[in-house]
Amino acid sequence: MQLAHRIRFVPNSPTLALTAKAQAMKAEGRDVISLTIGEPDFPTPEHIIRAAKKALDEGATRYTPAAGMPVLRKAVARDFQEAYGLDEVAPKEVIVSSGAKHSLYNAMMALINPGDEVIIPAPYWVSYPVIVTLASGIPVFVPTTLEERFVLHPDKLRAAITRRTKLILLNNPNNPTGTVYKKSELKAILDVVLEYPHLMILCDDIYRQLIYGRARFHSIVSFGEEARKRCIVVDGVSKAYAMTGWRIGFSMARPKVIEAMAHIQSHTTSNPATVSQMAALAALTGPRETVAAMRHKFSVRRKFMLNKLAAVPGFEFHRPKGAFYVMPRVSKLMGKLTPDGELIRTDTDLAMYLLEKALVAVVPGTPFGAAGHIRISYAVDTEHLEKALDRIGEAVMDLRDPGV
Repeated sequence: MQLAHRIRFVPNSPTLALTAKAQAMKAEGRDVISLTIGEPDFPTPEHIIRAAKKALDEGATRYTPAAGMPVLRKAVARDFQEAYGLDEVAPKEVIVSSGAKHSLYNAMMALINPGDEVIIPAPYWVSYPVIVTLASGIPVFVPTTLEERFVLHPDKLRAAITRRTKLILLNNPNNPTGTVYKKSELKAILDVVLEYPHLMILCDDIYRQLIYGRARFHSIVSFGEEARKRCIVVDGVSKAYAMTGWRIGFSMARPKVIEAMAHIQSHTTSNPATVSQMAALAALTGPRETVAAMRHKFSVRRKFMLNKLAAVPGFEFHRPKGAFYVMPRVSKLMGKLTPDGELIRTDTDLAMYLLEKALVAVVPGTPFGAAGHIRISYAVDTEHLEKALDRIGEAVMDLRDPGV
């Protein structure tokens, strides 16, 4: 049997061996601490759980409209309107999907024709290029650097645009870097986009409520009517409400785009799980104190992690303002030897060394388009963070230069 050609565009995870080894070590009873986590470690708020149970008791087990329940689409529209300072968002400008990843996929399938190019600033979330290629598009990577705070510079954007460019994918706050764009930086990107009449921006804002210190969230969609026409905004309840497993994401765009996304969804998944929609409705219409409390705890962890990382030799990083990740550059450790004489050639080698030596799992930067970096999550409690970061520091101190 011959598989479909498209499966060739779905690469094996470069971190598969690392993950498998960490799981095997845990199964052996070894005290492995994972800093790879991409979800909040907090429980879903109790009022959301209660709403879901009540909905099940009342029979929320049947189909809903494919684009989501009207009452939820209305609540999402209101949430977008308030969060982005828009004059009005109608429910017909919103679709509810089975997670933000599903929202991104629907948008790509609705917009991308074979050969269309999608600009993706690097570092990027690992699923972006895969989703683009599955939609028969061509991912075009534009590298950003630590010195730039991993912010896409307008000159780099302009240089990457061709006659086949259809879409720019912008994740703010960013996974894996934690970067939060300033308002002026977003305006500079929009100014470039407006030079090209058919260019669109896909804004992945799933971490928008997880911002710390004096940083503030801004979005291109808020820069007037023309900006709004050019944007497809993706959000969801996964990160801010600790609801990753409920699988509810949503999108806002012009009605024509939403209609196309809904048409695709109606023939693939149909509606998201009904009980999950009811839970999401409770999240959007209920109290927000739990979001603020979780954000405060993340902020404390972030400060703690940055202070600890500052003492680790060879780790260079900017102070991220959002999400729950730090992405240190570790290229200064490339070329060093482990105590066993093994050469650290790549960020994957370093990640494997930290797992074996320090019993700490981190994610190599290469799968994110950031060779020579690693991604560390602070979605774990401070006690485990302290233990893990102390172990990392000790393991790095044990590295030596060749010939020493």
